[in-house]
Formats: sequence, C-alpha cells, structure tokens
Amino acid sequence: MTFRHFALAAALLLTSPAAAQQSTPRENLDCAVWAAYQVGVSDDVEVRNGLSIAVAWFIGLYEGQTGQPINTAMAARSAELDEAGVEALAEGCISRFAAFADWLSTLGASMSESGN
Repeated sequence: MTFRHFALAAALLLTSPAAAQQSTPRENLDCAVWAAYQVGVSDDVEVRNGLSIAVAWFIGLYEGQTGQPINTAMAARSAELDEAGVEALAEGCISRFAAFADWLSTLGASMSESGN
C-alpha cells in the first residue's frame, strides 16, 4: 500500500460509521449478541457469512472501547435475553451494520479506482 492509498484509507476511516457514530459498549455488546444469535439460527450460508462479519465488527468495537475481552460480558448478556429480547435489538444493529457495509463498499470502490 502506497502512502496515497494509506492516506485515502485513513480519510475514509474518519468518515466510517465506527468513527462517526458514537456507540456505547452496551450497544456494541447487544449487537454482538444479536448477530451471533442470527448466525446460529440462519439456514442461509451467505447470511451466516455476512453476520459472522457483523459479530467480529461489533466485538472489535466493544473490545476497543472497553479494553476487555467480550466473552464474559457476552455470555452474561445472552443469559439475560430471551428470543424476543434478541429480536428487539435487530433494527438498531441492522442499520449500524448496513452503514458499515456501505462504508466498506466505498472503501473497496476507492481502492479499485486507484488501481488496487
């Protein structure tokens, strides 16, 4: 990656949903739980693959904010929620992850335009 590509990626990162939207660790924990649950119940391989990326992204946000591994918090939060509780998280999590997916598409297009 050249400096120009690095600068472009850094500029896009500053406008990414992760940087632009201030989410709380609890919101990221909830979305990690929601996405992991969806991976477990989906029969569609492509959906599971996409949701696996969502799980990783929300885990990264949570751990980056807290400096702590998510495993204990995720297990505790999962135990607090029934199926309806997890489903109630869907709208916010879907919109946040969709914004991240759009950002990734923009990054990919920018990198392709620059020859990478």
